[in-house]
Amino acid sequence: MTPEQVKEKLEGVKWINKEIEGLYLELAALESGIIKKQELSTTRVQTSRVNTAENNLISVLKLKEDTLQRIERLTEERMEISRLIDKLANPLERSVLRLFYLNVLDAWQVAEEIGVSTASVYRVRQKAIEHLVDKTEIKGLF
Repeated sequence: MTPEQVKEKLEGVKWINKEIEGLYLELAALESGIIKKQELSTTRVQTSRVNTAENNLISVLKLKEDTLQRIERLTEERMEISRLIDKLANPLERSVLRLFYLNVLDAWQVAEEIGVSTASVYRVRQKAIEHLVDKTEIKGLF
């Protein structure tokens, strides 16, 4: 396992956050359209043996269930990365990685948050990634 592979996996967490946000928006859209208001009309309608309203509701509920499962899977993947970061011995390294990747802060924001220079943030981040490479638990994530 190389530091570049670990860094790539950590960078992916930023996109997991965005994907989860998008799925929650999709879920909200599904929930808002689940029950449609019935409209009365003066035109005659042909009766059907197929209950389309029921079928539509079932398909929307299935989509909602699938979306919730995707959110759960992505959240679990994010938690695995978080648990891996927690295994680092140095609290500064843990803080930098957590702020940088899980909280999606820029280097200058991380530096401001922990009171060091941005150059120090980059050095600490690189050291933390190198220490993660040494962890045996990381092999399960790839």
